[in-house]
Amino acid sequence: MTVKARTQRTVKQSLFTVGATLGLMVASMQPTFAAIEIDETDFGPSYETMVVDTVVGKPLQLVNAVAGTAVYLVSLPFSLIGGNADQAQQKLFVEPWDAMGRCLGCTVAEDNYYKSQVVDNNIVRIVVDQPSEILINTNDYVVVTP
Repeated sequence: MTVKARTQRTVKQSLFTVGATLGLMVASMQPTFAAIEIDETDFGPSYETMVVDTVVGKPLQLVNAVAGTAVYLVSLPFSLIGGNADQAQQKLFVEPWDAMGRCLGCTVAEDNYYKSQVVDNNIVRIVVDQPSEILINTNDYVVVTP
């Protein structure tokens, strides 16, 4: 009877080990599948996110920017004494107003992508395998050999 109980325990441990191993393998493979390709046709803000950003997001950002400016002005004497006026200006004044410049309905990543697509005559853009690309600044000395 003890041999049967020991065998059952060993089988349970083996099944648990196999299940845990498979679970860890699936969990570790998930991010690699997510990073393989970006669907450019479905990239960017949708109608719903634009409407919500227009009705809720931008007014709240405006309130936040105005309140941050007011708090910055009130805290300016104290931050000057403390020596961190630049940090207070960045967090309370600059960042809230920069957030107002984000494209309508965009996430931060989408906004950064769209801003990176602005045409610059000093940059040569070579598309390798969309969305991968090589950027060469023509202000620099670049030698390309075949």
